[in-house]
Amino acid sequence: MIKSIFARITGAAIISATLSGPQALACTGGALTAKDGGVVVGRTLEFGTSLNSQLAVWPKGSAFTGTTETGSNGLSYTSTYGFIGATVDTNYDMIVDGLNEKGLNAALFYFPGYAEYAEVTPQNSAKGLSPAQVVTWLLASFDSVEAVKEHIDQIAVLPVKLDLLGAVPDVHYKVQDASGQAITIEPVGGALKVYDNPVRVLTNAPGFEWHLSNLNNYVNLTADYPKSETLGDLELQPFGVGAGALGLPGDFTPPSRFVRMVFFTQNIPEQPTTDAAVSTLFHLLNNFDIPFGSNASPPGTAETEPEITTWTAVSDLQKLHYHWKTYGHQSVLVVDLHEALKQAGGKLLTREMGPQDTSAVSHSTPVGMK
Repeated sequence: MIKSIFARITGAAIISATLSGPQALACTGGALTAKDGGVVVGRTLEFGTSLNSQLAVWPKGSAFTGTTETGSNGLSYTSTYGFIGATVDTNYDMIVDGLNEKGLNAALFYFPGYAEYAEVTPQNSAKGLSPAQVVTWLLASFDSVEAVKEHIDQIAVLPVKLDLLGAVPDVHYKVQDASGQAITIEPVGGALKVYDNPVRVLTNAPGFEWHLSNLNNYVNLTADYPKSETLGDLELQPFGVGAGALGLPGDFTPPSRFVRMVFFTQNIPEQPTTDAAVSTLFHLLNNFDIPFGSNASPPGTAETEPEITTWTAVSDLQKLHYHWKTYGHQSVLVVDLHEALKQAGGKLLTREMGPQDTSAVSHSTPVGMK
């Protein structure tokens, strides 16, 4: 029941963020742990213009250099671990969501109106990364959430424009490892602030602490079937299943999606195996598919059409399998990271994820009758 989560997040601070600014890129992420100990992490990706994400497999020993707006190079580093991830178009060093060979998952989520990046200085340029390059650095460099916490001050996230948007993307990050531990990283006041994430859920604006505090508005929600009540001679009965969750927000705003995903992941029965957890997490994420035409994009932004769920991905942190489906290909595909790294042979390996724009049609597979 959703009530059970509040004992684990008591003391969450209420912050004074306002709900101003365009609420774009309606991504939703969550996680499950199976009875066999396997951890699976999944998310949706929405945008009003196709990101045309590709899959990139980077082997151990790959070299990367951060981007700054000053024309000078940012942080230069070599990957300690091989990893796979979904990119921003053919910018293969810009990973939106991915998995490394140690079972670390990292993902970027939009954070419109709330990201406060560091000002560029001669001192921080040398350790600078653009907002879209941070996930790549995390996957290339660390094997656990604890290691990320210890070294997060080694980078400066600088306000670098993304060509696809023509603007600096406001983002925050979710990181989770094979132990099940999860954190949220947000650029606040020019520094990166790390929050433990007990619910393993992330959406968008406002700040993460606000979302945790907002859960207090929903302590009444339960998956249990409500008891009947009697008012004098009148007996009152629930109309049907789901009555215990009456009041669960169903709209597409980030606060509502956050509450909904917490409710789903906290109430799902424990999955017997990691494979079952992967399948079940896709079912949960289906609830966050944004139908084409159901929302209008914010005016004056790079989003030219209403948002849709362009792709959905689930990482198996035990088997190191990366599963995904796209708007135009609803059958789930999977890459085994171990095998992909062997195939890469020490070089960057890429492939298309599948059609992702609104004109794409997911075709059914013909079958015969016996």
